[in-house]
Amino acid sequence: MRVFVTGANGFVGLNVVSALVSSGHDVVSIVRDGSNTAFLEPFGVDIVRGGLDDVRTLTDAMRGADAVVHVAGNTSCNRKDMPKLLEVNVDGTRNIVEAALATGIRRLVYTSTTSTIGAYDGGTRLADETVPLSGYRARSPYSITKRKAEEIVLAARPRGLEPVILNPAEVVGAYDYNLQWGRILLAAYYDKIPFNPPGGASFCSAADVGRAHVRAITHGRPGERYLLGGENLLFSRFFEVLSDVLGKKLTIPRGSYRWLYTKALLQEKLSPFVPGNPPIEPYRMRVLGNTYFYDSSKAEKELGYRSAPIEAMVKDCADWYRNNGFIS
Repeated sequence: MRVFVTGANGFVGLNVVSALVSSGHDVVSIVRDGSNTAFLEPFGVDIVRGGLDDVRTLTDAMRGADAVVHVAGNTSCNRKDMPKLLEVNVDGTRNIVEAALATGIRRLVYTSTTSTIGAYDGGTRLADETVPLSGYRARSPYSITKRKAEEIVLAARPRGLEPVILNPAEVVGAYDYNLQWGRILLAAYYDKIPFNPPGGASFCSAADVGRAHVRAITHGRPGERYLLGGENLLFSRFFEVLSDVLGKKLTIPRGSYRWLYTKALLQEKLSPFVPGNPPIEPYRMRVLGNTYFYDSSKAEKELGYRSAPIEAMVKDCADWYRNNGFIS
């Protein structure tokens, strides 16, 4: 099978390409001019230069493909970035859909996020695909644009498209060169974790998320969403795993997380009157202060999805960083 992949040079995209190539599929990918393809090129895939705004290039590059996996996206949660979020996540997805329909491709696997699905704070209940998003997370520009993108791919079903939506949780593993959760691993390696948030999250293996995309091409039901979670852990436990896997003792500063969040919010809203830069975006700090656990039963049953244990995914990330010179 020949598969057209967007965002193939990104963290999740590289894991998708790895899974596709390992399964014997041919891959053609589109990447922006000037993008880093150093980790993509060794897979021997066809690389086309172009953007999601270039419908003609998208259409030409898709010709001959049997399926599309649309991974590319902008992950900012900053309202100042809304124009770019709309351009990439919404308009770009619309262009992908139109190009797929123009070339007669029916199956489209769309990589979304758990940021479009509600959750139960407190860690006592697991959320599934039916829980509606609400509260402050529903107001995030990232969540808004990813929900709009989901609506776009689902709305194309009457026109012949067979969309399948995957909603990965917090992805950990190899190829994280743009430093998503790998940023925290590196902070742990250098004993620079700035705080211990009280919340928790669902962590999933990047390699298994990649394999889930491959299975979704042939086994996903059109019009369905599939949560890709894994181990539901408090962040304090996640830090313990980082410490064990890296063999590093962590000295995480103590202090009021509520005060740290308030200070970060003031630094963002009242700069330059409140000096300093927040350690991370205030929105993300607020998320880290809550607990969002997810249920992957549907993906397990229908896609054969399984996520590796947290220790294994952290080790995958650490080993990849060592092999690629990020850490010694």
